[in-house]
Order: sequence, then structure tokens, then C-alpha cells
Amino acid sequence: MFTLMRFQGEGLKTSKTMSGILELEFANSPAKLMEVLTAWDLNMAKQNIWLDFLFIPAYVLFFALLTAVCAEKWTISSINAIGNILVRASFVAGIFDIAENLLMLQSIAGNYTPNSLWLTYYCASIKFGIIICIVIYQLVSIPLLLKKNH
Repeated sequence: MFTLMRFQGEGLKTSKTMSGILELEFANSPAKLMEVLTAWDLNMAKQNIWLDFLFIPAYVLFFALLTAVCAEKWTISSINAIGNILVRASFVAGIFDIAENLLMLQSIAGNYTPNSLWLTYYCASIKFGIIICIVIYQLVSIPLLLKKNH
């Protein structure tokens, strides 16, 4: 799914929008939004967002299940508890991603305000913040878990 979205969204990377769809996720002002939207084929942007709705359950389940496996193996209760919190946080990230996608579709349709752009920005920031925490937990856990099994 990641590869499909990356391939499909490649046309969203232009000289003005080097980060592709991330530019829309973090367009926190009407001026920035207009800069992004005028650089793109809006149908391609909408397709990318709709594909993301399919990607959300995939990454949420991947992160939740892998984090649960990592948490289950920890014998240190506080690290185990952090893992269990992050399992639930995977689903929270998905909810923020859904909200962000809905807001971006509204922005593309011209239904936005400065506040809705900031809300989109914060949804994206919180989503990525949660995902970064999960990935760090997994990166710390996996080598230790592999070492324990040998």
C-alpha cells in the first residue's frame, strides 16, 4: 500500500511542493494552501487522499500488532505498559489521519477557513508524533527481543 501510494502520489512532487501530499497536510495558511493547490492536478491529490483511507487500517493494524508483540515480551512492567498505551495510540493515529483526510478533501473543494487549515496541520502533527513514538518503541524493542531469544 505504501508503494502504491508513493507511486500514485509522485505527481504531487513539484518544484513548489517537494514533499508531495505532506505539503497539503501542513499547509497552515490560505496562502500556503493556494500555493500547493495551484501546483497540483487536484484529481490526483484527491485520489491520493482516497487511497490513504485504504492505507489507514493497514498501518494501524501493523503498528498495533507489532507493538503488542513487543510489549508482550517485555519483563519490565513500565516498558510493557508504555507498549500497551502505544497499541491504543495506533488507533488514535488512525482517527487523526481520517480527520486530516476529510479536512484536506474539504480544503481542495474550497471549503476551508484559517482554523480548519490549522486543525488539519495539528491532526497531521499529532498523527506523525504518535507514529514516531511507536516506531521508536519498536526499534528499541525488536533488537532486545531478538537478543533475548538467542
